[in-house]
Amino acid sequence: MDAYKRLIVGILCALTVAVAAVVLVTHLWIAAMQVEGESMSPLLQKDEIVLAMQTGTPLKNDVIAFYHNNRIFIKRVIATGGDRVDIDAEGRVSVNGTVLEEPYVSESSLGDCDIELPCQVPSGMVFVMGDNRPVSKDSRSAEIGMVDKENIIGKLIFRIWPIARLGSL
Repeated sequence: MDAYKRLIVGILCALTVAVAAVVLVTHLWIAAMQVEGESMSPLLQKDEIVLAMQTGTPLKNDVIAFYHNNRIFIKRVIATGGDRVDIDAEGRVSVNGTVLEEPYVSESSLGDCDIELPCQVPSGMVFVMGDNRPVSKDSRSAEIGMVDKENIIGKLIFRIWPIARLGSL
């Protein structure tokens, strides 16, 4: 009977340590979030659940999650500090004078753009856009603007729901 009690206590301790480790990892390095809206379609669909990991400074083309007005947004990094961004009337995006190849965009669009273009991204900030350009609210709108790196939650790394689309991003 004494060995049985030790086994149960050992299992409970192992489970407690495992749960504590998962809680620490998810609160310090990885965040789970549900996709709202269609601004990142076709890469991400409404109601999918994804994981974002803190990776330090985001790079161009990373899909990131960030806070804006107590909400979480998911967008693609188009340009980083010091870059010059321009978007023509057809929605073609240029960074530092080079038109971007954007195979992830199904329809180019200037969208809801009320900022003055071309613009330069300040140091410590990123210029973000959704992949579904006609409907995305992003850095083209003064309402969202450029994203301060301090507000970035992390880079999206993995889709966990739905199971049929499980995998890295």
